[in-house]
Amino acid sequence: MRKILISLTLFLVIGTSCTKWLDVNKNVDAPDWVAPILRLAPTIAAYEGIGYDLRAMAPMMQYFGGTGYASVFGIHSYYGGSDAGGEAWRFVYWLQGKNIEHIIDDGRAREEFTLAGMGLAIKAYSWHLLASLHGDLPVKDAFVPGLLAHNYDTQEYAFAQVRKWAREAIAEFDKQDKNVYPSLATNDLIYAGNVAKWKKFAYATLARNYIAMSTKDAKYLDSAIACADLSFSSAADDATFRFDATGISNNTNFIGVLRANMAFTYSQSDYMVQVMTGTVPNYNASGAIEGLLENQIITDTATLDPRTILMFGSRDTMPANQNDIKKGTFNFVGVRQGYGVHTSFWGGTGSPTEASAGKGRWLFRDDARFPLTTYAEIQFIKAEALFRKGQKAPAFEAFKLGVSGHMDWVKSLIVPGTPVKNTANKQTSVIGDKISVARFNVLAAEYMNSKFVNALPLNDFSLSHIMMQKYVSMYPWSLDTWNDLRRYHYDLVLGAGGVPVTGTSYTTDVVYHKLNTDATRIYKGFYLPPSDVINRRQKFAAWNYGAPCYRLRPRYNSEYMWNLGSLKKLTPIAGDADNYHTSIVWFAQPGN
Repeated sequence: MRKILISLTLFLVIGTSCTKWLDVNKNVDAPDWVAPILRLAPTIAAYEGIGYDLRAMAPMMQYFGGTGYASVFGIHSYYGGSDAGGEAWRFVYWLQGKNIEHIIDDGRAREEFTLAGMGLAIKAYSWHLLASLHGDLPVKDAFVPGLLAHNYDTQEYAFAQVRKWAREAIAEFDKQDKNVYPSLATNDLIYAGNVAKWKKFAYATLARNYIAMSTKDAKYLDSAIACADLSFSSAADDATFRFDATGISNNTNFIGVLRANMAFTYSQSDYMVQVMTGTVPNYNASGAIEGLLENQIITDTATLDPRTILMFGSRDTMPANQNDIKKGTFNFVGVRQGYGVHTSFWGGTGSPTEASAGKGRWLFRDDARFPLTTYAEIQFIKAEALFRKGQKAPAFEAFKLGVSGHMDWVKSLIVPGTPVKNTANKQTSVIGDKISVARFNVLAAEYMNSKFVNALPLNDFSLSHIMMQKYVSMYPWSLDTWNDLRRYHYDLVLGAGGVPVTGTSYTTDVVYHKLNTDATRIYKGFYLPPSDVINRRQKFAAWNYGAPCYRLRPRYNSEYMWNLGSLKKLTPIAGDADNYHTSIVWFAQPGN
């Protein structure tokens, strides 16, 4: 009996010891749990994936022209059997995914309310972006373990959840933390731990969400204004995230030099250059160009908008004397979707290199902070809401603040230019920007006091002024621009139900836009590819049946490979249909 007891005791001791030794989930070198603070930076860094979708969306929004994705998405099509245009799906469900849930849940459990609030604010922003792009998507089933299929929820439901999470974030920020975070400034790639700015960021997401739904019910205009007023108070509050740019691609700006994602494949579009230089064409009844559009909204051929010098690449040399920079100093050339590039974003005739472009220039720089939303955008949201409520004078004030705020953001990215010269001492390129902050300030002040902003007569002030300045202010970074274009249905002639319909708005060969003289036309001179005007006679893909794109298809490798049954259930156009991408999203449909 004694031997039995000794043996049993040894077994229990050894068994306990072995259990501890084999418990690899508690191994300090391979933990199954990490503190919420350590999850924060990777979840924010996932936003670099916006650049992947930007290559698809910017051509569709007519920000970019060129080849590659521009040849396909520029004509409102898609790549079959590909994840192209599905990066937001990937980073929201996977890269951020459960990490965000753990930040929120563990933050609350540990009374680290600041982190819980940040997690909720990130979640709200990301899901607003995802639902905006894709429409219907799994929300309730998103992170339910063990499911082999995930049911889709409506965009309406997803948007409601966005507002819920944003308001929960605000509530968390109002609580007192139990713990301190010595490394918060390091791990917070957006605001370096500034809780007040995070709170404003949550309100910015709410403002974005409300204005996107504003055609559904006029009450959302009031909500957009209220949230805008609680959001950013200047460009110093802009939500941008940093790249350390230490020479490796995974911590470098997606559209910088090192990663070569833009190379000599994309450039500024012809439409963007027309808008920013006051050269939007006037088309006659046969679609030929007859001079310039009389009502240029952003600028004209006599007025310099200095933002062009930063936003666009040009082949021109940088003057030795900055005071020599004036109207006509730089020549900007845009390119259509599907056509070869004339000038790169860096001002060259080929892909940039470290020798020719250094780390890049302006937003196309390896270490440039990339925006998520800005003070300018929020002011334009407020201006639109006020204007549509009939409050024209206060809308005008918000409009002016929006333009000024964009000037401040654009200027914040300026890196003084350094000329690159050849052996003959001839300038061949410029590393950095071709304009200094000082010269930009002078030219910006002149523009702000022009007839396009401060001196614009109130009687001439229109919704088009607001929306086109907003369009400019979100070049080339914002995927939310597509929300505006779809809300206003690309300025197409609409059917009786207030949406584009075959026969009235388009046929399989051509789309019909409102006249530029139409008071309800927002984007002057904007024409989709199959328009019957010169340089815009490229048809949509056959599977569009003439209709423009209203949603991105879900990510191929997660949905069409593994969740096809749920896709098939979507209405009115099934998710597996060739023309699913033309199904009009909920927020763009009039009424409730």
